[in-house]
Amino acid sequence: AALTGDRRDALLKASLWGNQADLGFRTNNRTATTASGAIVADDGAALWSLIDAPRDAPVIVVADNAGRELTADLALVDLLLETGPVELHLKPHPYFVSDAPCDDVLASLDTLAADRHAETRDLAARLRAALGDDRLRLRVHEVYALPTRYLDLPPALADDFAAARVVILKGDLNYRRLVGDREWDPTTPFAEAAGDLGWPVAALRTAKSDLAVGLDPARLAALDAEAPDWRTAGTHAMIQ
Repeated sequence: AALTGDRRDALLKASLWGNQADLGFRTNNRTATTASGAIVADDGAALWSLIDAPRDAPVIVVADNAGRELTADLALVDLLLETGPVELHLKPHPYFVSDAPCDDVLASLDTLAADRHAETRDLAARLRAALGDDRLRLRVHEVYALPTRYLDLPPALADDFAAARVVILKGDLNYRRLVGDREWDPTTPFAEAAGDLGWPVAALRTAKSDLAVGLDPARLAALDAEAPDWRTAGTHAMIQ
C-alpha cells in the first residue's frame, strides 16, 4: 500500500539530515534543519514512485555513518518494510572513523530496545522481527570500504542493484563515488553525471564537498550569492 505523505516525508527527511551526524559536523545544526530551501534538489516524489512500485524486489539502502544517522536510517527502513523487503548494506569495517559496519546495527537495535519510550522499543521489535523472517537483510560487502566507483561494481553486486526497486545511497562519499569526483558544472543533470548504471538510484546527501550536480541555474546563482560556503558547510542537502 502507498504510505501516507506526511509520515514518509518526515522519515525521509530525518534520514537525509541524519547525514550531518559524522565527526566533522554538528548533529544539532538548527540552520540546516530549519532553513527555508535548505534542500537544494528534491526528487522525493520520484523516489517514492519507485519505492511504491508493486514488485517483490527489495529496496536497497547503502548506509553511511553510525550513531544518530544510522538510527534515522533504521526508522526509515522500518517504514520501507511496509512496502516490501529491504536490504541494508554496510561496510565490513569503517572506511572513515564514523562509518557504520554491521555490528553498529545490532548495537543500535539493542539501544533502541532498551529505550524508555514504548514507541522506540516497538521500532526495535519490528526491525528484529523483520530480520528474523528475512524481510530485512543485512548485507556486508568489501567494495564499500574501497575507493570504487559505482560504475565499476563487481558483477554480482551490480546484478543485485539491478534487481532492486531502487538503491538509496547515503552520504557525501557515496555521492562522489556515484557521479565521479570531478569538477562538474553544477547544472549538469544528475542522471547524466551518474552515467549508464543499469539500476535505479537515489542519493540522500548533506553537502560537505565542492561537488554538486543537478541544480537549477537560478537556484544555484542564488545559493552562491547568499551562502558561498553552502557546498561544504553541511547546511544544504539533496535528494536526487
